[in-house]
Amino acid sequence: MKVYKTIIIDDEPLAIDVITHHLKRFSNFEVTHVFTDAVEAFKFLKEEHTIDLVFTDIAMPEISGIELVKLSKANSKFIMTTSFNKYAVESFDLEVVDYVLKPVSFERFCKAISRFEKLQSNEKQHIIEPSFFVKEGDEFIKILVSDIDYIEGLKDYAKIITGNNYCLALKTLKSLEAKLKPYQFMRIHKSYIVPLPKISQYNGKCVLINNSEIPVGNSYREELKSYLNSNKL
Repeated sequence: MKVYKTIIIDDEPLAIDVITHHLKRFSNFEVTHVFTDAVEAFKFLKEEHTIDLVFTDIAMPEISGIELVKLSKANSKFIMTTSFNKYAVESFDLEVVDYVLKPVSFERFCKAISRFEKLQSNEKQHIIEPSFFVKEGDEFIKILVSDIDYIEGLKDYAKIITGNNYCLALKTLKSLEAKLKPYQFMRIHKSYIVPLPKISQYNGKCVLINNSEIPVGNSYREELKSYLNSNKL
C-alpha cells in the first residue's frame, strides 16, 4: 500500500487539529510535518523533501497559500483550505487538487482525498516505464530498464540479466553504459554494469544484487564508494 507523505500548513492551531484528526482515519496518509509559519514551510519544501500532499491555508501572514504554491518547485500536490470563497478561481488556476472551505467537514474532506487519489492513479497509468529493444535473430525483445539486474560484457556481446532470464545484445559495454547512465547504472568492472539502486551489499571486493556476487574492479572502486557514501545514513 502506497503511503502518502503529507504536511499541513496553517496559522490556526484549531484548523491544523481538524485536518490532522480527519487524516488519522486514512491509514495510507502520514503527516510528517506541521507548520504554523508559512515561511518555514516554504523553506522546508525548497529543500526538496519528498512530500506527496500539502494541506495549506490561504490567508496567512508573510506568504499566502497561493504564493506558496506559485513559489514552490516541489512536485507536491496541494489542497487549499480557507474561510473565504473569494480565492477559489485563483486557486484552481494553479491546478491545485481541491479548494475546501472551513470549517472542514469530514464528508467534504473525503471528497478532497478522493480527488487526490484519483489524480495519483491517473498519473501512474500515464507513466511510461523506460525500456529498450534487443535484437535476437529476427526477433526484437523488449527489456524494461527496471528489470535489469546487471550486464556482463562478453567480447562483442553484452549479456543482460533480468532475474532468471537473460538475453544477448550485439553491443559493447561502453555503448550500454552511456545509454543507461541516466537511469542510475554504473560501470563497476571492465566486464560489468549494475543498477545502483539494486545493490544490497558491498564488501570492498564485490557487490551483491539479488544473490549474485559481481566483482568490483580497482579502477572503478572509488566512484562506487563515492556513490555509497553519498547515500548512507
